[in-house]
Amino acid sequence: MRGNTCAQVFTDGNGAVFVYPMKRKSEAGQQLINLIQHVGVNLIQHVGVPYEIHRDGAPEMGGNSDFSKVCREYRIRSTFTEPHSPWQNKCENTIGVLRKKVRARRARRRIPKCIWDFHIIWEAQIYTRTVHRCNSIPLEALKGDTIDISDWTEFEFYGLVLYWDNRDNEAKQNIGRWLGVSHHVGSALCYYILTERTTVLSRTTIQHFTKEEFGSPEIQERVSEFRKSLDQNINRNQYTHDSTDVDFIRDDVLAPIGSGFSEGEYFG
Repeated sequence: MRGNTCAQVFTDGNGAVFVYPMKRKSEAGQQLINLIQHVGVNLIQHVGVPYEIHRDGAPEMGGNSDFSKVCREYRIRSTFTEPHSPWQNKCENTIGVLRKKVRARRARRRIPKCIWDFHIIWEAQIYTRTVHRCNSIPLEALKGDTIDISDWTEFEFYGLVLYWDNRDNEAKQNIGRWLGVSHHVGSALCYYILTERTTVLSRTTIQHFTKEEFGSPEIQERVSEFRKSLDQNINRNQYTHDSTDVDFIRDDVLAPIGSGFSEGEYFG
């Protein structure tokens, strides 16, 4: 939807993972800058300058590439894997974990492929902020700060939500789908919303459907029309999946109320 075809992935090897979607592989150097500085789509994932980066021999990261120039500028030591030895790069295993999570949730929630970049960023952010190894939170261990995950768990990814374009007009509410945290726009608690026209907005005026609202015939009719309109604007092929990790498919339901680095690439 945003023209992204692949992503640069960085990990510390202990569960902290940072994903930066790209339109082309030659943007790898800029994504390394995004990891270091407060820029790009992952503002809150800024980690500073890594001491060392272990990577494979991809041409867009070697020679006189922008990636190599950034490494030299920031005095980052680069080491390499042997040819045809992906197991020497910890990032390859991390990409496998993210791929499995994306495929499973895509099948369960009927998520279109065209928002894969929003999806994989959200999966990486959740993975980095939850305990799954050594009884510690990866991002907390990496940065030394207490991690607040509430922004990411308030809504379900691709869940139905209500949002307002005008705070002063409470009666004019819109239906959208939640695509994750948008910290580079507005104030705190700002989120990405997918509209029925397949545009993506950043809004803080978002709330869940209440049980009473979702049970009303009027809201059910609006939700039905929203789904039909969104399906018409998204090619049906976007909903196909090839996951072998999921043994069931469930249509979307109402969401409940509620350092050294390795690098790699993920192709959406």
